[in-house]
Amino acid sequence: ALGGLAVGLLGLAVPAALGTGYGWVQLEMRADRLLAAPLWLVLVIPLVKVLATTLSIGSGGSGGVFGPGMVVGGCTGGALWRVLAALPWTGASPAPYVIVGMIACFGAIAHAPLGVMLMVAEMTGNLSLLAPAMIAVAIATLVVGERTIYVNQLEDRLESRALYAEQARSGARSE
Repeated sequence: ALGGLAVGLLGLAVPAALGTGYGWVQLEMRADRLLAAPLWLVLVIPLVKVLATTLSIGSGGSGGVFGPGMVVGGCTGGALWRVLAALPWTGASPAPYVIVGMIACFGAIAHAPLGVMLMVAEMTGNLSLLAPAMIAVAIATLVVGERTIYVNQLEDRLESRALYAEQARSGARSE
């Protein structure tokens, strides 16, 4: 219950913390929209998504980790492009940064660096982002180390403390 309350309060402060975040990833793929968004928000979204996901899963709630990992990585890549956008070598589109960010983040937190390399080739339809993705995944994997988001992830909803509290309130019994 406290995790849900904390996520709700976080959502009141930064509404982007709530929901899937897929819309933000789509927004950050377009330079015009990313440049129009407030810089503070672009920089804060990855942080609040990490915090919201940590609070949700760490407090016993069930939820996926693939989606949040992709959103955090994509938004981090978009934020990096936004910060570097004024430099001539950055490129006109944030899309490569968003894609490489998604791949690096998820590859590191899922401990699947080779698997995400295949995702790069499949998602982009070419190999042009493979080298930057390899570098980004290697750096992210070194930063993450042995930690993984799967440690606190529940096998299924039956392991959720929230489910037992819900059953107790409704008078239902667990077998």
